[in-house]
Order: sequence, then C-alpha cells, then structure tokens
Amino acid sequence: MKKRSILSMLVVIALIITAVLPALAEDVIKIGGIGVLSGNNGKYGLAVREGVDLYVKQVNERGGVLGKQVQILWEDTQGNASEAINAYLKLSDMDVVGFIGGVLSGESKALAQVTAEDGMPQISPSATDYEVTTDRPNVFRTCFLDPFQAKSLAEYMAAEDIKNVAVLYDNATDYSKGLYEAFKAKCEELGVEILATEAAAYNDTDYKTQLTTIQNTKPEAVFLPYYGSDAALILAQAKELGMDVKFYGADGISDIAELVSDKSLLTNVVYTDHFSTEAQSDIAVNFVKAFEAEYGKPPTISFSATGYDAAVVLLSAIEAAGSTDKQAIVDAIKATNLTAVSGNITFDDHNDPIKSIFFQTFAQNGTKLFLKQVDP
Repeated sequence: MKKRSILSMLVVIALIITAVLPALAEDVIKIGGIGVLSGNNGKYGLAVREGVDLYVKQVNERGGVLGKQVQILWEDTQGNASEAINAYLKLSDMDVVGFIGGVLSGESKALAQVTAEDGMPQISPSATDYEVTTDRPNVFRTCFLDPFQAKSLAEYMAAEDIKNVAVLYDNATDYSKGLYEAFKAKCEELGVEILATEAAAYNDTDYKTQLTTIQNTKPEAVFLPYYGSDAALILAQAKELGMDVKFYGADGISDIAELVSDKSLLTNVVYTDHFSTEAQSDIAVNFVKAFEAEYGKPPTISFSATGYDAAVVLLSAIEAAGSTDKQAIVDAIKATNLTAVSGNITFDDHNDPIKSIFFQTFAQNGTKLFLKQVDP
C-alpha cells in the first residue's frame, strides 16, 4: 500500500513537471550569441558580448520583452567558420528566436549562409565585409562597412588638404584588400595622388623594405588598413627609419594602444571608429556610465557599443513585432528607425545601417582622443 502511494505521488509530480516546463520555457525569449570569444581575436568577441549582455540585463530589469525575460546563449567560434555553423545548429535546437553574430566577417558570412536558409533573424555587430548581407534579407549589421570607412578616410584627408599619400596593406586578407580598393577609388575621384602602393603578406613581421620604398616617395600621409598588432609593428619600424608622417587607419587598429609600449608613436595616428566614449548624445553618455558601473572600466573597443546596439535593434524588433515569429522579427528589423549608442540607425536596401562615423587619434599616454563625428 505504501509503495503504491509513493508511485502514485511520483506520477502526479511527473505530470505537474511536464505541464509546468513548457510554461516556464514560454516565459523566456532565447537569443543566440555567436562569435570568436577566445584566441588572438577573442577580445573583439568579448567586447561584443559585454555590450550585448549589458543591454539584456537592462531590459530584464525593466520587465523584459513582451512580458518575458530574455536569455542570451553564447557559443565560441574560435574564429572558425565551421564552428559558427555548428554553434548555429546547436542553438537552433534550443528554441532560439534570433541571433547576434558573428563577430569576424568570415564567420559571419558562414553563419549568414545557414540563417538565410531558415529565414532566421541575424544581426552582426562587427562584420564589415560587404558580402555578409548580400542577397540575405534576414541578415543585418550595426557596424558600418569597409568601403564606407575607406571612402570617409579619403574624404577626411582631402578636407585636411592632403594632396598625396602612400598605402601599405595586407594583400592576403579580404579586410585589408577591400579597404585599399575603396580608398584607392575615392582618392582617384577626389584628386588625391597615391605615390606608392606596397603590400605585405599576412603575419609578416618585417615591413622595413616596404616602408623604405614609401619613405623615398615622401608622401604627406600613409594609409594602413591593418589590425592593431600589425600596425603596432609598422609604426615602430617606421620610427626606426626616421619617418615623420601621419598614419591613417580603419576600425581594425582601435586596440593599438594596448599593443605598443611607446605610446608616443600613436600621436601621428588617425583612424575611423564605430563609437567614441566622448560622444555627447544622452544614450551614448548613459551607455558609457552603465558600462563602467557594470565592468569597472570604460568600453575600450567600439564593438561593445555596436554589440549593445545589435541587442537594442533585435529586442526592439521583437517588441514591435509583438511575437517571436521569425519573419515578423525580420520585417520589424528592416523597419528600424531608432537612436542607438553609435548614432541613429536605419537600414538601406542592402540591410546595412545608415549611421555616424567617428574619427579619433591618441594622446601621448595612449588615451583615445575624439576628433570628429560625421553623421549621415
């Protein structure tokens, strides 16, 4: 009799759990976060995650979305395109309704191939390669593109009355090659002469031959479409050669201050960025304060801001759609028109944001200095 009572009780408990679990699941909206979180490029993904997590926390503290709490589930790609696809397949089985990621352009393009097949909402905070959103109506981004920042740099130089430049770029990466091609085209349009174009292979450590060739042409400025680690080596070797010239870079060198011991090298650097901690809009000021309160430091990589904005866009779209239906969310993202941390965001026909760009340089101690914000 006693055994039968216990068995009956267990059956009742099992039935209750079975009935309650779906209800609990329905009270949570799951978002997937996919990107490089480890290795050499892990700092970019970690910066994105900090921004996304901060906004999700704020939203949940305000009551969530559609009356439900938001849960962000992160997967590390290690910068590998195949791992990005594996992460998507894993998270798709966990009732995820939208994705933020990838972080790098390569993994983002791989991820976009599979999300497009499913019509799954995807927003990358940091993939600047043009092809990421091409022919993929469900894929968006909250960062500007490589062609846009390269053209903006050429325009900035022309406005500074720079009449001739040289270029040193990495001929083995799409990021560097794409920036160079767009910069070259805009310089030709503006009448800025490119005196020398030198290339180096990925992960080179000695750039003195290329720099010497550039030095002999006596340019007023040098365009360096590199990431921070390579640019740090180039600046140090340029100093050894006695080069006294302005260097201009894109968003990839935003972390260069962490990578050079001689901070004075940076005072001759100007670069484009997705955000500045000196931006004056209310939402930008509040973001910086909240970030510092949450993490005990200011956002040092601008992808924290574009990650925050990606979460803003995605969760705002879910709220506007009034459901977690994939197509309804995609339609709501497409109709986005909101003020975000990195500027007002709307999307063009290519699902790219029409937004602001920030020009920055560095002080003697390596601190970033805001120069100019150019709004669309």
